[in-house]
Amino acid sequence: MQTELFESFEDSTDILSVSQLTKEIKSLLETSLPPLWVRGEISNLRVQSSGHRYFILKDQNSQLKTVLFKGNFQNSGYVPSDGDECLAYGNINVYEPRGDYQFRVKHIMQDGTGMLRLQFDRLKEKLLADGIFDDHNKTPLPDHAQNIAIITSSKGAALQDFLSILNRKKWTGKISVFPSSVQGKDAPSELLHSLKLIEKYQHYDLVVLARGGGSIEDLWAFNDESLVRSVADFNMPIISAIGHQTDFVLTDFASDFRAETPSAAAEWICNLQRNQLEHLNNLANQLADLPKRKIEQHTEKLNLATIRLRNCSPKSKVEVFHQYLDEFSNRMDTMILHTIDQNKLKVSSLGKRLESNSLKSVLNRGFAFFEGQDGKTLENATMLKKGDTVKAVFKDGKKDLEVKN
Repeated sequence: MQTELFESFEDSTDILSVSQLTKEIKSLLETSLPPLWVRGEISNLRVQSSGHRYFILKDQNSQLKTVLFKGNFQNSGYVPSDGDECLAYGNINVYEPRGDYQFRVKHIMQDGTGMLRLQFDRLKEKLLADGIFDDHNKTPLPDHAQNIAIITSSKGAALQDFLSILNRKKWTGKISVFPSSVQGKDAPSELLHSLKLIEKYQHYDLVVLARGGGSIEDLWAFNDESLVRSVADFNMPIISAIGHQTDFVLTDFASDFRAETPSAAAEWICNLQRNQLEHLNNLANQLADLPKRKIEQHTEKLNLATIRLRNCSPKSKVEVFHQYLDEFSNRMDTMILHTIDQNKLKVSSLGKRLESNSLKSVLNRGFAFFEGQDGKTLENATMLKKGDTVKAVFKDGKKDLEVKN
């Protein structure tokens, strides 16, 4: 018999399961790559009923599986579509059940404006870190603005809308217009020049920075860093009224108040004046009513003093004493009558008791008594002797009786 001897082979390397290896890859990818921006074209877009979106980001050479969850999509303001060039911000992660690595999007924007949005966000973060938007930099808005400066295009619809609302609301005050470009490469310097002119005059209650709506490129002048810092440092109350309700520029955050539109700024100014007029009218009414209220107060005090004086007069005291005597007399009369009634009851009761104990009452109960010839009542038998004649008295009369023994 041939016998072969095999030596056992042991490898010191750990043997990983597929899941363990996938977890290792997931850990390496997700910890080594920080959140980043990716540019690409959207393809194979799939929208789930849950609201999550799955698609491919691709360029001419490569593609990347991508997921955009509903919570990150809702506030983006951009709806991705197949064929769109976009900028996506997020991080790489691994979907373990399939072993796929994918790009998980946190924020997405359409390319073209995407770079401007990126610049906007970066400058906003820088200015925020510098404290430019802090509340302590804000100047309190006036309760009443009578002298207003507006910086805007003299030919734009924003100025016409602004003035139209002031006229329609019958706003009374002075408006100074500082014409400036609100779009293009010269706009930031012209806007800054207008601010410096206003600072030079130093007699305005309120300054309005205004422009109508437009694309992000159209509004870009109001994201100029020098302009934004000047707005934040401005020594008069300033309103930023740029674009439409959904448009935001950096002067909105640096100003003392953001109006959604130039028209909204005009409405706010009119309401400010109306509130002030209402306040003044209320004060006027209060002042007009003041003498009347004072007279009423003094009249009440005088009437009260008159009543107190009347109560302290001798005549009043005598009248009070008369009332006391009348009340005392009434109480005495009542008490005497009560006493008489009680005594009558007592007398009646005694009479009835006497009546029940009278001789007549006794006779009526079947009793009788004897009288001697002299008419005296015989009280005992020893007073009689044989042959005497006595009278027996009954309730209905008398009878003569002779004593036998």
